[in-house]
Amino acid sequence: MSDGKKAAREVPFRVLIVGGGIAGAEALLALHQLLPGRVQIELISGHRELTYRALAAAEPFGLGEATALRLDELAEAQGASFHEDVVTAVAPERRVVTTRAGSEIDYDALLLAIGARGSEQLPGALTYDGGRLANSAYRELLDQLEASGQTRIAFAAPTGLRWALPLYELALLTAHHVRERGLEAVELVISSEEESPLSIFGTRASEALAALLDAAGVEFRGSHAPTAVKPEGLKLADGSLIVADRVVALPRLEAAPISGIPQGPRGFIGTDLNMQVEGLDGVYAAGDATWFPIKQGGLAAQQANVAASAIAAAVDPAIPSVQFRPILRGALLTGAAPLYLRAGVGQDEETAPAVGAAPLWWPPAKVAARHLGPYLAGSGKEAALGDVPALEGEELDQSRADHVEAVEMALASADADARWEDYSGALRWLDLAEQLNFTLPSEYAEKRRRWSAAGP
Repeated sequence: MSDGKKAAREVPFRVLIVGGGIAGAEALLALHQLLPGRVQIELISGHRELTYRALAAAEPFGLGEATALRLDELAEAQGASFHEDVVTAVAPERRVVTTRAGSEIDYDALLLAIGARGSEQLPGALTYDGGRLANSAYRELLDQLEASGQTRIAFAAPTGLRWALPLYELALLTAHHVRERGLEAVELVISSEEESPLSIFGTRASEALAALLDAAGVEFRGSHAPTAVKPEGLKLADGSLIVADRVVALPRLEAAPISGIPQGPRGFIGTDLNMQVEGLDGVYAAGDATWFPIKQGGLAAQQANVAASAIAAAVDPAIPSVQFRPILRGALLTGAAPLYLRAGVGQDEETAPAVGAAPLWWPPAKVAARHLGPYLAGSGKEAALGDVPALEGEELDQSRADHVEAVEMALASADADARWEDYSGALRWLDLAEQLNFTLPSEYAEKRRRWSAAGP
């Protein structure tokens, strides 16, 4: 439909968001805040729910579970519409998309937030993508550990992988799991082409994580990428071998092809720093499907906010647009208190690398998303996302002690309410403990299930 026809019909500026993951949902919320009631927004996704997988690594251990957010309800609350379908083609010259069901939908601005899909990169390994099947397979592996009592597991970060934090979480949570059960014969090793653990966060963070791994009994083998799974273990790029009974690897990521959109190797979409797709007016991209090599929820949310600001500025030039200046924030699950990590990517002066047991941003959500974070935390109340200074010395020690005390108090209060059969109160205390620590101890995760079943 031509711009003249749109004007003749007085159709409002139409924004089409394709994809219902972190980036798509964050963009929806950001646009609603920037242009309340001034644009018509439609969200298209092949799934009716956003599955929140940031805590997926805790699921096989009974410490937590992936949660879901209804996209149709989220869209309705923002005055937007929701369409369950998949976009297969874009005609940028006509500003029209075609869906798998055969529908044609026009737009004034299009935001592609289609995400990336994982595939096996190391045949013979257990490929862990945080999904339901992967968590079930990892749970079976843990059961085998407990049955045999003696296994050597290699955790592999394949070549080119820039975001390996979930692999370190799996290794540390596994170490915590086997220690609790007295499985002293189990050996764990992480293999990566990184010279040091999670070096993307800087030297101090890498040293802190190395100390955690060492204390947990997890060996780190760096500088040589894993290349193949052999019957005797994991082969590395230098020809050496890590002897292992089982190998667990993160997947290879690629974006789905969309006709009419220029896509590079593995389907990733090139953009400028305003997240506009190269060579296409009115088309933007955000999240794991973009060219940016680090695939992480917090960065996807940052890209979504940049794209939303560019779209808003196209509607109202008085609204300032911003450029993508990535800040990497990660909260590492360890089995005990989380480890917070923060670093600017490619900007040395503005965001110095930081690490600590105390939160480095507030609110301290697992996915640091300005608009979506509160929804994923279950509050639905937006709070400004901001970084906080890293604590040092005695302040850090006191913060660590305060954290432990606060979690223990919340758990003790939950037990007290449950003894009085006030299960609603007990569950509220568990929610608080989970917000403080991201996960619950396994015994309290089981208590949550029992108390939820017991009713109010």
